[in-house]
Amino acid sequence: MTRKLTASIVALLVVGLLAFDLAASEPLDPYAQPAFLALGSGAVAAGAHCASLPTAN
Repeated sequence: MTRKLTASIVALLVVGLLAFDLAASEPLDPYAQPAFLALGSGAVAAGAHCASLPTAN
């Protein structure tokens, strides 16, 4: 295989993966995100490793 053929195959695979991801996923809703700074609002951060409390084993 030549470099051009290999690069073309990889580029097609990447474009195909991006097209599949865009077709299969729901669009993002920027208004449904948690608050960036929730100082005293009662909202808590969730879903990230930095938001989880350490647990005793």
